[in-house]
Amino acid sequence: MSVSTKVVSVAAGLALAGASELALAKLAPRYRVPVLGAGLGAAAAVYPLARSARSRSAPVVRELVALAVFGAVGALAARGGSSAAGRVVAAGWLAHALFDLVHDTGEHSRIPAWYPAFCAGYDLGATAVLLRPNPDAPGL
Repeated sequence: MSVSTKVVSVAAGLALAGASELALAKLAPRYRVPVLGAGLGAAAAVYPLARSARSRSAPVVRELVALAVFGAVGALAARGGSSAAGRVVAAGWLAHALFDLVHDTGEHSRIPAWYPAFCAGYDLGATAVLLRPNPDAPGL
């Protein structure tokens, strides 16, 4: 994939994260951390769900481990209403961006070539959203 395609994919992911933040700020501003915590688990589920065949190959194992870790981090951290919980979920999104950029999907993946860069862009946008102060959050 060309560098320009990656740049466009990352930019599109960032734009979607921005649009998601605008919607979240309007619809449920007090729930930014829980919603993005749940989203972290959902984002990790995309890779294993986009397989045309089940196997125990290294990419599949990495995807399932990532799903368990990102899902647990998102769920546990989002339950707390503190700024620390927001930072933990932000760290999870940042780690997911790195996962997207280095993960080799291997065979039987239906993930399009542009998707990991797009997802990494969204992940970076979600990280930035969570690190920004949220005046609508309870107790913050």
